[in-house]
Amino acid sequence: MDTAPIKKQPQSNALQPIGQFLPDDLIVEILLFLDVQTIFPLKCLSKSLNSLISDPEFVKKHLKNSSQYPHLILTEKNSEYVMSSVKTLPVRRLLENQPFTFSGDRHRGGMNSNRMELIGSCNGLLCFLYNTLNGRNGRYVRYWFYIWNPATGTRSEPFGTRFDYSLRQPVSEVSNFSFGFDMLTGTYKVVEFRVGERSYPSSKIKVRVLSLDDDDCWRNINNFPLILWNSVVHLSGTVCSLAVVDYADPSYDYEIITHVNRFVIVSLDLSTETTMQFLLPSDFDEVPCFQPTLQVLSDHICFSHDFKRTEFVIWKMNEFGIRESWTRLFRIGYFDLEMHNLPMDNYLNSTLLMPLYLSKNGYTLILDYYGDDEAVIYDQRENRAERIRTSYNLCRFLYVESLVSTSTHWK
Repeated sequence: MDTAPIKKQPQSNALQPIGQFLPDDLIVEILLFLDVQTIFPLKCLSKSLNSLISDPEFVKKHLKNSSQYPHLILTEKNSEYVMSSVKTLPVRRLLENQPFTFSGDRHRGGMNSNRMELIGSCNGLLCFLYNTLNGRNGRYVRYWFYIWNPATGTRSEPFGTRFDYSLRQPVSEVSNFSFGFDMLTGTYKVVEFRVGERSYPSSKIKVRVLSLDDDDCWRNINNFPLILWNSVVHLSGTVCSLAVVDYADPSYDYEIITHVNRFVIVSLDLSTETTMQFLLPSDFDEVPCFQPTLQVLSDHICFSHDFKRTEFVIWKMNEFGIRESWTRLFRIGYFDLEMHNLPMDNYLNSTLLMPLYLSKNGYTLILDYYGDDEAVIYDQRENRAERIRTSYNLCRFLYVESLVSTSTHWK
């Protein structure tokens, strides 16, 4: 997205010593390459600095630079899943095997008594789903959302509150959620995919969309004659998920899927709120032992799956929505990944490996091994893997630092 020139601010006393030696434009360029922890406190020095750093065009340009330095998201093991337990780790620290220095504990709040789940990461904002349990009837009757910017330590007001007196379990067990950005309107949106409500056939997905500038108004937009699972990703204003078509049982048993033609990718355009279905690679011709997964790597939709319990395969869609554009990125033997003992049959309904990050040169891959607290770093040039213990749970989202506001009204 093209950005307009940043408005020049009158030089304040805070900038005068620097401005004696450097032109204003160069000062702005220097600020753009500083991290958020350095820039954010400067807003308190003067009105002109505050205005400059808060300028939407400055925020966009800073985000573009910051996006070159992604972070992994981790949560503490065996801890209550609360916002203060979420940590961010620069990818380069993991690749260089540097000691871990975590950010992410700048927030302390009074929400720790509620069940929480991270549902998405977009433009430096993390979106969390909260559930509250009604102790009298043992039902989760209310759920809502918060947005948090770990870099600035700011948090939104709660939004999107819904009451559902039919739930006997957390809403995340009957719905998939995603968080993304409508590039046409500049609005952030939450999407809910709900299976089997009373007024809908149980084999259909009910889709609701919440625009964060729309006063907590949820819209029902579509029904899907298919089953989705926890592989929902956001890319360039669209929400995509792996799905199974012509599947009548909403309880979803992966083991009874017998043909790869059942698998598709469903895409929801957040601007038009319309859906499309994409086919997987034509060479994907056998139902894998472990559940396949969808992920975004290097700004492309990628599809990964097991092959005969001997190899792990990753495909990349070079042109969005075009089946013929799929190319195979990796075909890695489990032995080369230092995985000598695969899980037993009771893990077949799970995703074995989750790709998290692909380097710019396309040679280095970071994966999360299901049920473990180790990251697997694979170097394609040397066909060698290294396993690094994190002592934390790895999340499936990447995060970049940003100055983006956590306000739920961006217009």
